[in-house]
Amino acid sequence: MPLFCARSVLITCDVHPQSHRKKALEGLPNVHSLGFGYPDSNSSPRFSLGSLILKKDNNKSTDLTLAAASAHNALRALEASGKRYRPAALQRIIRLIAIATPQLAEKLTSKVRSSPSPELPGSPLRGHTDEVYAVAFLPDGRHLVSGSRDKMLRIWDIETGKTVIGPLVGHTRPVCCVAVHGSRIASCSYDGTFSIWDADSGKLVLGPITAHQGKAVYCIAYSRDGTRIATAGADNCAAIWDANTGVQLREMVGHTSYVMCVAFSEDGTRLVSGSCDATVRIWDVASGECIGEPLTGHTNWVTAACFSRDDKRIFSLSDDCTIRIWDAETRELIVEPLQMGSWVVCMALSPDGKRLASGSVGGKIALRDVQTGAAIPTPFRDHEAGVYSVAFSPDGCMIASASRDKTIALWDATDEDVEQDND
Repeated sequence: MPLFCARSVLITCDVHPQSHRKKALEGLPNVHSLGFGYPDSNSSPRFSLGSLILKKDNNKSTDLTLAAASAHNALRALEASGKRYRPAALQRIIRLIAIATPQLAEKLTSKVRSSPSPELPGSPLRGHTDEVYAVAFLPDGRHLVSGSRDKMLRIWDIETGKTVIGPLVGHTRPVCCVAVHGSRIASCSYDGTFSIWDADSGKLVLGPITAHQGKAVYCIAYSRDGTRIATAGADNCAAIWDANTGVQLREMVGHTSYVMCVAFSEDGTRLVSGSCDATVRIWDVASGECIGEPLTGHTNWVTAACFSRDDKRIFSLSDDCTIRIWDAETRELIVEPLQMGSWVVCMALSPDGKRLASGSVGGKIALRDVQTGAAIPTPFRDHEAGVYSVAFSPDGCMIASASRDKTIALWDATDEDVEQDND
């Protein structure tokens, strides 16, 4: 049976300065100071991971299988105590272990990846009394906002899983979309209005403002600089508003059925919209005019659309169970339509622009590689009902999903393949 040699650990510690070792250990939850020695039998299980690379007893060897089991038990102990961790937090320590023994590192990595679900401790978030239609992270990455069929918004602390502000009351029908910029939250509703809230206090800053002739407002979005708001409505139009005053600046007319989604380009000069007329349109924000002909090809409602981070591509999602990736200039498809295999109703682009998350009426959450369109295997478990909204955290390491099952789930979305160690 392979052996884990303590001498190899000493070599590992020699080539990695103590500050690097400590930084690796600090990636583990609630570990901010450690004595660099082997913990005794009374120590917390969370220290056993550190012991695997910091053991100083030259006269003993540790069975490889037992060592891997010890590391795995440490993770289970952390999870049982409600501490949050992500695989990304373990990468530094796994790399240190790999120098001493690649076999142990491989076993530990396998243990982490074989977890039945990367749902984070404390998830799901419960509090809404009806289906949750919308979710978005606040800039600090620790809080998020949700909107529900129960007509309310809630601001959550994801570390505790509790509502910290709200419920926010004001809409008279379901809240179907939320958007965040800085300390401002924009919400829209089937009641034909949108409102602006202060994220720090929960106070209403602006509104409710009647939009789209009082018909349902399906989507709301901020421009990157936060000066403009776009809305999509049941009057077949998209609209641009001054984010500070609530004054309507432009009305985009051209779709022949309900406009279901809107999103600004990163530079704020264009707006993309999707409609129940199965088309995607690109608009000039300054003039309100449609740029060129609509993008056609979808065979059912277009319910989500957005620009890539470099504004060179457009992603559109349809009830025809496909996602299309378009060249924003030539308007040609970059790859064949992505066949989702189920009715997908929401999507979100990761902050680095490399991954696309989607949610389906069957409760599934999926990830796609933006460049190739290829599916990225994930162990995400299904919600008990349809997923209506997905959102990435600002650092791209978490995904929040809002569901018909009245909950919001939090998932580890660490992209281990692209993670870099800059020590």
